[in-house]
Amino acid sequence: MPDVIDKTYLPFTPEQLRSHFTNDVAGQIDYYQKSAARYHEFMGSHTETTGIPLTKARYPRQIEKDERFWTVTALKHIFDDPARNALFSKLLTETYGPTPPLSGMESWDDCLSGDLKLYFEAQLAPPPADVSWLRKNIADRQMIPYVLDASQRNSSLRLEGATHVDAILVNVSNGFSWLIEAKVLSDVSYSISFDHYRNQIARNVDVMLHNSSQPGSALENRDPENSVFSLLTPGSFKQYPSSRLYGWLMKEYTTNPDALKRDLSHREGMDWNALSRRIGWLTFEDFERMRPGTCPWLP
Repeated sequence: MPDVIDKTYLPFTPEQLRSHFTNDVAGQIDYYQKSAARYHEFMGSHTETTGIPLTKARYPRQIEKDERFWTVTALKHIFDDPARNALFSKLLTETYGPTPPLSGMESWDDCLSGDLKLYFEAQLAPPPADVSWLRKNIADRQMIPYVLDASQRNSSLRLEGATHVDAILVNVSNGFSWLIEAKVLSDVSYSISFDHYRNQIARNVDVMLHNSSQPGSALENRDPENSVFSLLTPGSFKQYPSSRLYGWLMKEYTTNPDALKRDLSHREGMDWNALSRRIGWLTFEDFERMRPGTCPWLP
């Protein structure tokens, strides 16, 4: 068995990770291996790191703040635990309450009982109806002339690419899914190329509400009506939410359902109050508290 990629930030072998990716598996694994190699080369050649300028340390030590490493390690530690259903149930209860805000699911045990799959960097295509809406309303969503010109290039041009979900837990047996967008120091993106007003939280929630996955993609069993979305961050940013755009958005989306209606205006007939209850915020500290040693880099 080859050595783990990194004892702290990714204590798993490539073989242990392969089943958790649905696309470009080799490229995904390569990303982690190269990043870890740069880190260890740098640390090995600097026995004393105090005082090293940011310009020299930022790139080789990227692993220390890389949300992809943090997310995989936190989620996979729980997923591999023999008591994973109980641990996930506790995390979901703390985030959404004891009763799932979903139709047909009376308990988190109901949601989690079955064939669970965990995927990282999963691609979820935008709903076709939403892309059609953007094409019809592009003049109201974009102001830059060259972008407007590009949007008219041909009818097959995709005005929004697939959303890369940092982590998604899927119950193949009943369709329950849990989408997670993770951040360490970065903020959410506030637009896409063709839409000035499409923030990353709204985009994740939007793709959650429709399953465009192709058969055989490992995600086609996901039920949009039985899916929830979480933001995952360090606890300090939940304590100081105004320091990030996502702090303002999460407060709005969870306390003022009309904010969802405003930012997902292309969706009609939605129960915005019910959707608001399907959005939650949890922290890496929650994972560490639930299973000590899950996030060993935390102070």
